[in-house]
Amino acid sequence: MAFRLRLLAVPLLAASLGGCLALPQVGFMLGRIALSSMGVENVRIGNYHFSPGLEGIDELSLLSSGLALAGLPVNVDLPLAMALPAGTPSVTLQGFNWQLQVPGAEPTAGEVTDPIALQGGATTTVTLPVALEPSGIDALSSKAERVSSLLSLARRLSRDGELPAGSRLTLTPTLPAALDGIVTPPTLALDIGEPADGNQRAPSA
Repeated sequence: MAFRLRLLAVPLLAASLGGCLALPQVGFMLGRIALSSMGVENVRIGNYHFSPGLEGIDELSLLSSGLALAGLPVNVDLPLAMALPAGTPSVTLQGFNWQLQVPGAEPTAGEVTDPIALQGGATTTVTLPVALEPSGIDALSSKAERVSSLLSLARRLSRDGELPAGSRLTLTPTLPAALDGIVTPPTLALDIGEPADGNQRAPSA
């Protein structure tokens, strides 16, 4: 009886993902989600916020200010637009795991655990809180060198207001536990500086 009830639960959970979606369509529909970067916002180190006009920052003054910036990452808010093609069924994600690679910074990763409702033809914005450290910062011996590398990265991100070309964001949708092993969620990819089309790995179900 318990096995039978579990079988009944699977199509119900599949329906919750996309209205009337049949189980084989779940992976296909997830693979059609388009990703677009909406830039970089709120660049900061600790409680020190950067803006495009702050180019003449004095590292020594910051070192003596007591903010201990050398042990902190560069934090940014990364708005991400997610959309399904017009006319497609709606999909509600249970969240997703993400990974980000930025030239000049160490790779970073995170997880979104809130449900995300997507409707065909509409755009949903999700903001990722991202913490970045300059590449090779652990090899720098002095606090001044660490602060200088952090400021260089923060300046670049705040000046351009977007991720640099060559950045790559990947995310893998989270499915309900009852679908685990039945539907394999696709890993979606967004390559900054490359066309949006053709960046997503073909879904599998």
